[in-house]
Amino acid sequence: MRLPERLVERIINKLVSELLTKKYIEVEDVDYFKKQLLAIFKEADEEEKNLDEKAKEILKDQLSYIEKENIDYRTAYRTIRMKLAEEMKIETKPRERMNQITNRIRDLIKNDPSIEIYEDIPMIRKVISSILIEAAKEEEEIEKEVRMRIKNYSKKIVEGTSEWNILYKRIYQDTLKQRGLA
Repeated sequence: MRLPERLVERIINKLVSELLTKKYIEVEDVDYFKKQLLAIFKEADEEEKNLDEKAKEILKDQLSYIEKENIDYRTAYRTIRMKLAEEMKIETKPRERMNQITNRIRDLIKNDPSIEIYEDIPMIRKVISSILIEAAKEEEEIEKEVRMRIKNYSKKIVEGTSEWNILYKRIYQDTLKQRGLA
């Protein structure tokens, strides 16, 4: 689950605000802490980019077979992506992925000597998790809206085609703008 930059910024600001306001933690340098959080999100995003690229490579290599056997491109992509994700230990469901990121943030807080912890780690994790789950829900809504808009086009556009990908990106950006995330 790849999140828009503005949504990541909003998540990070909310995390920092809640954890510091509730006095669950204290950090020596807030900006540095934000950069560490951003690095976690960027690493997760990079993992997913690599996962998608590998899945697309495999599909590209097998495209003639997929067409010959009349296999739905989206189904094939999902199947390949899930198998690769399992091998790479990357969760593909948004909430589980957010859970992985939550654990990385928790580990950062536990292991960074520049962060003072004043609350139980499970409570800190709960705050992090609730913020990330909320963001996952918003991203799911955006994804659903974009797919619905493409589906409602009078012309049937097959997912995975260059036309579908271009249209998806355009509508996705429009949807982000409508929500103040672009």
